[in-house]
Order: sequence, then structure tokens, then C-alpha cells
Amino acid sequence: MAVVLNVEHLQKSYRKKTILKDINFQINDSSIVALIGANGAGKTTLINTILKLTPKDTGKVQFSVDQWKQITGVMMQDNLVLNRINVEEIINLTRSYFQDPLSYENLIRISGLKEVENTFVSQLSGGQKRRLSFALALAGDPKILFLDEPTVGMDSIARNDFWKTVASLKQNGKSIFITSHYLKELENVADHFLILQNKNIAFDGSIEQLRKISGKVLVEFDSKLSCKTFTSFSSIISINQTNHHFQIITNDANELLSKLNPFLKAISNLSVNQSSLDTLLLNYQEKNND
Repeated sequence: MAVVLNVEHLQKSYRKKTILKDINFQINDSSIVALIGANGAGKTTLINTILKLTPKDTGKVQFSVDQWKQITGVMMQDNLVLNRINVEEIINLTRSYFQDPLSYENLIRISGLKEVENTFVSQLSGGQKRRLSFALALAGDPKILFLDEPTVGMDSIARNDFWKTVASLKQNGKSIFITSHYLKELENVADHFLILQNKNIAFDGSIEQLRKISGKVLVEFDSKLSCKTFTSFSSIISINQTNHHFQIITNDANELLSKLNPFLKAISNLSVNQSSLDTLLLNYQEKNND
């Protein structure tokens, strides 16, 4: 995969207080990367620094092309504050800044705001403004898209439509860099995660890799086998048996299921309950907190 963004040894301070320290990561094409971490960890500052909205202290931020603004789309947390301009006008104004923009028809469809295209931006609801911001971020047909808390204010239908669009963008070769407090949504859409903690990137990998480090998985089944059959399995953290029902906590579900395979004929009602991204993040933060 081609690298569309490379960040090396990035540092940022405010008034002698270090906010970001030795940040290193890459974003490949056709990928969805989620940046997660506690409130105040520096996620928005990192995006602002990458986009040169705030100057870095040291380090390197390198996009795949020198004219990086032409391949970049941005949807920040703050809603639009323009007043005397309507939806159609602001979309076409934004399109005019790019060499090869998406069509107005495509952008108004993405925003779902056709019925209010003549309405002033100031009169839109919070959710409508977020959908408009998303369309504006896509106006230049960007290769890489930055989304900072994109679904705040959206209702459930709008959120569902939004994530479907994001998934289709990835299928079309776009790269998406997302921050959000709605971790359940990220869990379903992102294929790579960065945890920002203690001023740097503490974790860089897939959710499967995060589960191996921080995840505890509950495996349940019914069996008349003895508890002693399973106690020697190295991946088991704890095991509880009530009558013929087993509840096993493991840190490696794949290894446990492999060990259970020879006994499947004597096992019924097998279920595997993976830890949610919220739980994984909390576990990781607790283990790695300075």
C-alpha cells in the first residue's frame, strides 16, 4: 500500500507545556484510521498540527504530494458559523477552491440537504450543519479526509448514512483519519487504531492486536466434561462452572477455541463475547498510565 501521510518525531508545546511528544505513524491509501484517547489527550491538537493550522515545534509531516491541500479534506469539531449564505452557495463557493471538485449534485446528495439548499447556514439544525460540513470536506474530491468528531449532533439515521458513505469512500481508494468519542461506531468501521496517551502514540495497530494486549474475552458453553479438562489451557485467566455451564475468561480467544476444538462434540451453546472498544481502551489506559 502507498503511504499518503507520514508523521515522524512530531512535537508540540503550549507555553512550555508539552502536548505532543515524539509522535510517529503512517496512513496508507484505502484505509480508515481512528485516533482515540481520553479527553484532553491532544487529538484535536494533533490534527491541527498535521494540517498546519498550528505550528509544530519539531518533527516531520509529509503528505504524498507537495500540493497537499489539493488532496486533503477536513471536517473539524466546530460547526459552521457563516450567516448570510445558503447551503447551495457555500457548497459551490467551496468547490471553486479546487481544480477538480465533485459536482454540486453529488455533494448535495451526500449532505442529504436538497430540501433546504436555499436555507441560510445559520438556520440549519446542528445535525444538518454537520452533514453540510461533511459535504464541504469532500468538495475537492480529497485523497485523504480528516474527520474530527464527525457525527456529533446527528440523529441515528444520519449517522448510519454517514458511516455507509465513509465505508464507500474507503472502497473508492480514499484514506480517512477519524477522531470520535462514539467508540462503538469506530469499532465497526475503522481498520486501524492509534491510541494517544501520555503525549504520544502508545498503540498503533488493529483492533485484533489491541484485544491481544488488553482484551479479556468471555467464552461460554454447556458441557458434561469435567472442569479439569480445561484448567491446563494456558490462555485461560479464570474459569467458572455452574452445573454444566462453563464461563471462561481468556486473553486469547483464538488459542482457546483451538484448544477446545477436539472437545466440540461434547460442547453445546458455545458463544464468544469480545470486549468492546470502550473496554479495550479503558483496560489499555489503566495498564499504561504513568
